[in-house]
Amino acid sequence: MMPTTRGHRHRCQDERGSGGLSLAWVLLTPVLLALIFGGIAVAFRMYGENLALDAANAGARAAAVLPVSSDRGRQAAQEFLDQNAAGTLTDTTVTVELSGENVVVSITGHTPILPGTVSRQSSLVVERLP
Repeated sequence: MMPTTRGHRHRCQDERGSGGLSLAWVLLTPVLLALIFGGIAVAFRMYGENLALDAANAGARAAAVLPVSSDRGRQAAQEFLDQNAAGTLTDTTVTVELSGENVVVSITGHTPILPGTVSRQSSLVVERLP
């Protein structure tokens, strides 16, 4: 009697069928990595925007206190950036405008991961004596 090759043929067909799973991983891996690293880049950019807004708020609070001083607001915003945004925001500029009863502090800078300019501003009403 001759041995049958039926079992052998069935096993080979199963091994050929598993190539679809590895092809799916080959196609999905770059997409998954792009989503992960893209999410990290967007989160880093949003963090830079929040730092710029916090620095603008610190500058506006300092400038709005009597006696009103744009230099004090600029210095407070720059100190906040120096302490908290080193490496996150680069090429920052601080602008303080005093217009009537309002103080407007603007911060612009760049994040190292995503190109483009981060720009945030904060305004407060100047303090008045009762």
